[in-house]
Amino acid sequence: MFEKMNLGKPKGLSGFARLVAAATLGLSVSTGAVAQDIRQDIGGSERINLAGQLSTLSQRIIGSACNLNAGIAIVESNAVLQISAEQFGRINDALLYGNRSFGILGEESRPRTLQVIEKLNEAWEPLRDLAIQTEVAANDPARIASLAEQSGPLLDTANILVSEITGQYANPVALLHADALLIDLAGRQRMLAAQMSKDVCLIASGINTDIANSDLSASIKQFGDTLSALRNGLESVGVRPPPTQQIADGLEFVLDEWTAIQPFLDQSMAGDTLSEETRQRLFFAFLGMEARMNNVIVMYDKNSKL
Repeated sequence: MFEKMNLGKPKGLSGFARLVAAATLGLSVSTGAVAQDIRQDIGGSERINLAGQLSTLSQRIIGSACNLNAGIAIVESNAVLQISAEQFGRINDALLYGNRSFGILGEESRPRTLQVIEKLNEAWEPLRDLAIQTEVAANDPARIASLAEQSGPLLDTANILVSEITGQYANPVALLHADALLIDLAGRQRMLAAQMSKDVCLIASGINTDIANSDLSASIKQFGDTLSALRNGLESVGVRPPPTQQIADGLEFVLDEWTAIQPFLDQSMAGDTLSEETRQRLFFAFLGMEARMNNVIVMYDKNSKL
């Protein structure tokens, strides 16, 4: 099953690092896709995407630290950990000060948004310092448990930031609310992949298992329900079906990957012991799903500018 998904260990770190970077910064390739009046578009869709990426990174950094601590895919998990920590800072700066390569024009000036970003940084900095000091196969459950406990408030604040930025930058001129909703939902799918990766590792490592099991169960349902809504539309909440065939195809790829890992998630939920090989494959699978969802977000972003 996993062989068909090409989820084996990457042949080289450089290629793997590029995959992680693409999953983190993929939206940069979407900027400038359609000529648009610069006075109208200051990067609303890009800001929503990047804010959602902070939610993803808040979970990915814990998952990678957990796998590194457990000695799972040590080269790759360490690369993901370090890249995620660096990218969190870059995205945070882009949201504050603007970054043309990300498609964000101008500094943030709205007091409420600045207040949430400040609160996010207060939660992020101690977590980052603790995470990047994780040692290879350290078997330090206390460190990972502390990271897991801190990740909840960090994710909550990151999600508040997404809501604030979505409400702030969705407008009838530059970004329709319907498009903003699709970008937001797809971004949450990316975050849920990172969160499930984290929880699977916590459960397999015997760390905060009750909370991790509960979170994993909720994430599995939310991911499945949202994927169905994105693929088919859900008129009752204003979710439109895929606006292009490319987006529909991208979501089908995600569905295939999601279906393939279901048996392993069931094993984790049942308390079965996962082999080191299975844990490694799940780590790569969730990263792949993140990248797939990021590609979908890029396409939603391009379509929103038409």
